[in-house]
Amino acid sequence: MAKVHSEHQQDASRLDLAFAKIAGWLGHPGFTLVLSALVVVWIGVNLVIQAAGRVPPDPPPYPLLSGLVALAALYMTGIILTTQRREDRRAERREQLTLELAIGIDQKVSKLIALVDQLRLDHPDLVDHIDPEAKAMSAPTDTERVLDAIKKTHDPAAPTV
Repeated sequence: MAKVHSEHQQDASRLDLAFAKIAGWLGHPGFTLVLSALVVVWIGVNLVIQAAGRVPPDPPPYPLLSGLVALAALYMTGIILTTQRREDRRAERREQLTLELAIGIDQKVSKLIALVDQLRLDHPDLVDHIDPEAKAMSAPTDTERVLDAIKKTHDPAAPTV
């Protein structure tokens, strides 16, 4: 896993790293507080200027503020989606590694069960008896059958393979 994370960091461009840093900052609770304070100050300054009898730079209903907020939202969306896409690639690698390790472990455990069962049958001091559970466990998991069961469980309308 450390190698997956290390390669993920090494494959990152400077722009990827910058976007990740910005997305981290955008996701921080302090960002919402700062943004809220800026909006309150913006509205307050415009109201004070208007109350003083002058024409404020952005009078109610604050079209300039609305435009800035919309533009900021557009940029934040792009940054977050870019960062999320990159993180999804890392998650896919991690899931693939986990799956391959699980399949390998399943095969090894099945082989060990088969060997232990055969040893038990071959040992002269042990009584021979058939163990149907050990026989069933000695076969590797049928991944196609497991996949079909997952599909049925999560999407009853999905066709089986």
